[in-house]
Amino acid sequence: MNELMWIKFLNEGISLFLLLVMGFVLYRGLKRNQTFLSEREELLKRYLLFRGDQQVRLKIYGGDERISQELLRNLSNSWKNFKKFHDQYLHSLAKNATKTKRFLQLLTLGLLVKSFWLLIEKYFFFGLKADFIYTVLRELSSYVLVILSFYLLRIQTHRFLPLEREAQKMDREILFFPNNLSPEGEHELLYNEFSPIETAGVENGKRN
Repeated sequence: MNELMWIKFLNEGISLFLLLVMGFVLYRGLKRNQTFLSEREELLKRYLLFRGDQQVRLKIYGGDERISQELLRNLSNSWKNFKKFHDQYLHSLAKNATKTKRFLQLLTLGLLVKSFWLLIEKYFFFGLKADFIYTVLRELSSYVLVILSFYLLRIQTHRFLPLEREAQKMDREILFFPNNLSPEGEHELLYNEFSPIETAGVENGKRN
């Protein structure tokens, strides 16, 4: 096997190695991100169950001032703990996403250097001929995985990255905002808004 054939094997081997490493980095990064997102959702579900239970207890024992104050204090502390753990999951997600993106950028840079060097070599020996065009098209096909990697990473994490963190906090506050409404005020308005629909349905059902 001559020297030219070894050079070809080396060029193809470098590309294959970088693409395999990129696929592994992407898989590991997406899997860890999904773990953080799943744990965040489970935390939210557990907190909703806990908060609902506490509010039921508050309605039942609301007449007892001591028990009522204790339950309110528990709700306040639980909200602080929930926000703490919730933000920790988002921070871990953003940190892992940034780490994965940087690895992908380094591997992409390696591919670009390798492609640039190969194209210079082809142009030096063959000029702008069919072999050079074929090499360009073959090298471009390697970047399909690169584009797909960054696209998948962005789809999975763009809503949870630091730039969107304030939007996440707003969504979290809005989710639990109705728990702070007064029963005689805004809650009454909500019931007046939605109960006529239910009443109309019941009346129509009775007529039918």
